[in-house]
Amino acid sequence: MNGDPDTAADITQDVFLKLLENIQSVRKIGKFQNYLLTIAVNTCNNYTKKAKPLYMDLETLEDIEDTDNAFEKIELNELKAQIQYAINTLPDYQKEVIILRFYYDLKIREIATITKASVSTVKSRLQQGIKKLERYLADFRGGDNV
Repeated sequence: MNGDPDTAADITQDVFLKLLENIQSVRKIGKFQNYLLTIAVNTCNNYTKKAKPLYMDLETLEDIEDTDNAFEKIELNELKAQIQYAINTLPDYQKEVIILRFYYDLKIREIATITKASVSTVKSRLQQGIKKLERYLADFRGGDNV
């Protein structure tokens, strides 16, 4: 978290400690992945409320196939950095749904369960977040369509 491996390790440890403390309720809730992500989201939200991050390293950006062209690699790295920066400029509630939808490939209902928001609220946050990302990336690329 915040590009700091020590902080990320601490938060990960907190997530698994909370999971172990409440493991008996997993069967009652349903899907284990949703339960684990709910704990992770809440733990990260609690951390960011205490110390507002200036930068968050999203290692979940997928690696795109290597290319032999060095210029293409530089462009790709720059684009990945801009996407990461653009996501970080979003309000937390939009950033959260973008990450859960596109990096964890969760369905809208699952995101609603994890974030404790209604399905329509999640859809709205997702749509608004995507529009903001599109505008930011179009500006970054000089007005070109994304």
